[in-house]
Amino acid sequence: MPEVSVIMSVYNMAGRPVLQAAVNSIKNQTYKDWELILCDDGSTDHTLQVLRQISKGDQRIQVIHYKRNRGAGFARNACIRAAGGKYIAVMDADDLSEPYRLERQAAFLDKHTEYALVGCNVRLIDEGGVWGERILEQKPVKQSFLSTMPFVHPSVMFRRTVLEELHGYAATPQTLRVEDYDLLMRLYARGYLGYNIQEPLFRYREDPASYKKRDYRSRIRECRVRYVRFRDMGILHGHLRYALKPLAVGIIPGFLMRMIKKRRYKVKMSSCGGQHG
Repeated sequence: MPEVSVIMSVYNMAGRPVLQAAVNSIKNQTYKDWELILCDDGSTDHTLQVLRQISKGDQRIQVIHYKRNRGAGFARNACIRAAGGKYIAVMDADDLSEPYRLERQAAFLDKHTEYALVGCNVRLIDEGGVWGERILEQKPVKQSFLSTMPFVHPSVMFRRTVLEELHGYAATPQTLRVEDYDLLMRLYARGYLGYNIQEPLFRYREDPASYKKRDYRSRIRECRVRYVRFRDMGILHGHLRYALKPLAVGIIPGFLMRMIKKRRYKVKMSSCGGQHG
């Protein structure tokens, strides 16, 4: 069995070259003891055929298919069940892992048994390439979840045993599009901890299409998840405003939020290099 299983939920990506680039970024890892589990979550286009073509001739890549779209949480749980690795690395179908990502993260978890997961800093990309960089808190604590998610979820590698103990992602209508936040807060509520490697080992896509996915219903679901999980972690008292924060943020138009983030995370492009894939 491989040491690391990379899981990727895919939906209606047949016409997007970023899917092949995402898979290639795993194939090009310096760390070689991996498998890639791809789940076609009920796509209505030709995504399944594309995934089968991508996996053809490569025994390290496994394709799972469901006829009905059930959401990313359901698809990731299916990938986890099919995975054989000691560590589970999350990957989204439009992002990129830097060549040293799996090597650095697996080595960290091997050495630091006190941590249940490890993330990293990320470079932010759109159709033009790298436009910014997020420096994540190195050792997030429970209070770190109040203002924002202290991890970039698709950059994270988990210990498989911890995911199994938590029964994976909550694949329910109440957690749709916020299942990542819910999982990480449940993990912290159980007393587990995570760490962010202070290197940009991941390229995370933040483009205009990203903001269209974050409709107001998703904001309401996030408020509910925040309220329940802040309570479970024992940090809700005096911090109700943070549970309601997504409603306020949701009022800000997408183009304006993008401008705010561009200013906040902007870095010198010469220090980032070009986009690989």
